[in-house]
Amino acid sequence: MKVGFAQSDITPRLGVQLVGYGPYRNRAARKITAPLAARAMVVTQGKRRTTLINLDLCFTPRRLAQKIRKVVATGIGGKPDEVFVTVTHTHSGPTVGGILGWGETDAMYLETLPARIAEAAVKALAAQTVVEWRYAEVPCEGIAINRETDKGGWMFDPIGVRLDPRWRPARPQDTDPTLRVLAAYAGGKLCGVLHHFGCHAVVGSEQTFDVHGDFVGLASRAVERAHPGATAIFLPGAMGDINPPVVHRAPAETKRGLRVLTQKYTAVIQRGLRAAQPIAVNGVQGLQREVLFSRKPWTRAWVRRRIAELENIFSKPGVTDITSVGTPPLQTNGLNMARLEGLRVVLAGFKGAKAPNPPVAVQGLRIGPVALLGVGLEVFHSLQAPVLCGSPHPHTWVVSLVGGAGYAPDRAACAKQGYTDDLVPLIVGERPYAKIYAELPRELIRLARALAD
Repeated sequence: MKVGFAQSDITPRLGVQLVGYGPYRNRAARKITAPLAARAMVVTQGKRRTTLINLDLCFTPRRLAQKIRKVVATGIGGKPDEVFVTVTHTHSGPTVGGILGWGETDAMYLETLPARIAEAAVKALAAQTVVEWRYAEVPCEGIAINRETDKGGWMFDPIGVRLDPRWRPARPQDTDPTLRVLAAYAGGKLCGVLHHFGCHAVVGSEQTFDVHGDFVGLASRAVERAHPGATAIFLPGAMGDINPPVVHRAPAETKRGLRVLTQKYTAVIQRGLRAAQPIAVNGVQGLQREVLFSRKPWTRAWVRRRIAELENIFSKPGVTDITSVGTPPLQTNGLNMARLEGLRVVLAGFKGAKAPNPPVAVQGLRIGPVALLGVGLEVFHSLQAPVLCGSPHPHTWVVSLVGGAGYAPDRAACAKQGYTDDLVPLIVGERPYAKIYAELPRELIRLARALAD
């Protein structure tokens, strides 16, 4: 078995629209605070060639992920279903489609992106060598808070409180305060490290217009500077309802929060590298599937009525295109327009009385005793526990946003019928899931067992 790591540049030019922090913000990039990267690990074992790609992007819509897999596989001679693609989930990168209202795509950036990503895989293939693998799990505290359950949420304390080294969430049990590290050494020198942690990369706001990989991407860069020649690859865990303690702040506070959290998370990765112990990796295996999950039973007539209701909002005298007008937080012009666009996409997808149900990517990658179980959704924290219990592997990592966009909310969030369960599906132009909180863990356990065969 030989392994190689490398990266390539996917930084957009200034002026492209950035993704996140609300609909129709028109957040055009003004400054490159840090370049964006595609980071790759390529493993060759006999005739099998498996690739792991992480991108400093918010997400990759399913069709874009499929194109990336195909271009990467063509470039290195592998198979598309053995190319595992995920993201840092930075909201300070360009939008790449698949989400309505959260930034307009740039055709030039989107067209050139797969080839730029494939460069990282080609370089990783050329850098392949025999490695020693090391593994560690270390505490990672004071960096995450559950925005759904924790008192005070994630944006209301003074920033000094949230950035104090002693700060901890009120409900740490609703976060995943553990960093997992899988490192590869060649000749005693670090050549690559995978770091896995469950938290949104959203240290920014609608008032920020700079480009960077957020605190997780910047931490990867810091580790790479400390270990010249190494590539540090972030894998987002079950982070659907997990935020950093600093979000939606003014630019000066955002800059401060980004610096402090980057330093704190970098220190945890370095601690993980020091603690890592050798493990035996006797094989690598990849699996990729597309799964149909059950959806809410919307009819064509119901969708049409709801579209008419929303269109009526935008046809009244005195209407304005100011996105914040309306009843916050969820009934503003901007969010209602996102709902309207999403419902129109859903309506267009009906075939007679049959409602559309796009498949969701589910992908697994086993590296010896470490199993990466990925899905093209942002997985809520509580859905991770049954997967870990049901997996036969010594070390199981649930990985969010593997070729897709949207949420996999838990039962409590579905009952609220608010942002994550009701609005987000429409932002991606789909019906809400009916029982994703039960169906997804079962599917990931099934995937884990298949990887063990």
